[in-house]
Amino acid sequence: MDSTTQNVVCTQCGAPADTGLIFCAKCGATLRPLVPLVTPPKLDTAPAKATSAKAILAIFLGCATIDFIWGYIHERSVAAGVVAIVLGLFGTAWYLFLFGVRKRGE
Repeated sequence: MDSTTQNVVCTQCGAPADTGLIFCAKCGATLRPLVPLVTPPKLDTAPAKATSAKAILAIFLGCATIDFIWGYIHERSVAAGVVAIVLGLFGTAWYLFLFGVRKRGE
């Protein structure tokens, strides 16, 4: 070995080491920091966009009110208004699901 390849000395045992080595051949100590071969993917640190429970409840209550009024006016009975609320809540839930109000990244 010539002098250009033996310029690294182990800091733990003092043994000479070749320039390209990562670990000391004599004691196994680290000669230079490890470099990853593949860079890790960049993680998205932004919080997931989600609608609060209060906003979803407000949407459901607003739609239930509209459904009741529509059912009451259309059939002229409170029972029709209540049926419109119950059936309308399923539709409201479906639209909230379709338009992405649910939490993202689940």
